[in-house]
Amino acid sequence: MAGTMDSLSLSARPRIETGRHVHALRRAGSVPAVLYGHKIAPLALAIDAKELDRIWRRAGRTNLVDLHVDGQRQARKALIKDLQIHPRTGRPLHADFFAVNLREKITAEVPVIVVGDSPAVSQKVGQLQQVVSMVRIESLPADLPSQLTVDVSALVEIDQAITLAEVELPNGVALVHAELTEVVVKIAAVRVRAEEEVEAVAEGEAPAAAEGGGGEAEGGSGEG
Repeated sequence: MAGTMDSLSLSARPRIETGRHVHALRRAGSVPAVLYGHKIAPLALAIDAKELDRIWRRAGRTNLVDLHVDGQRQARKALIKDLQIHPRTGRPLHADFFAVNLREKITAEVPVIVVGDSPAVSQKVGQLQQVVSMVRIESLPADLPSQLTVDVSALVEIDQAITLAEVELPNGVALVHAELTEVVVKIAAVRVRAEEEVEAVAEGEAPAAAEGGGGEAEGGSGEG
């Protein structure tokens, strides 16, 4: 399914605060933002911080937002292209909005999410390794999915893998600059500690637990 959802609306006002003045803007509970994109000159905006955070949690970078700017008759269909977050407080610091043309395809990076249970993992035959976690895709803005999923329930033995060519894409969505033979997830052998210790003994190395009851051994109580 595409990443469309119930309409997400966000209000904004044109911003005159720039440079050092944006600190006062943030203290007042607003976030500086910029709107740019299809057939518009870049427009500096101010948006309520709490509202922006609420919409960001629902929309992410792939769901369209109806951006209502004071003084403009119609809302702009836009994507939150980037959101800077304060590393300590988690508060939004600055947002970039990209106004889209609903009839023109755009590209975006979306996460690849693993779903299902692999028999190889549940039966402890092997362990699952995800090699690719993000992919670049192209679609019309309204068809942009928030994520792609990979079902691993058919992976039953070591070295089985799923490649990009096998990832199911929603209608109207295509991979961009992708090597279709690239492995997304695979089943790798489980490294068992006991096997490693057996190999160490075979090579003439005594396991740590078998060494003399020196005080440096982990958990050593001195009892033989």
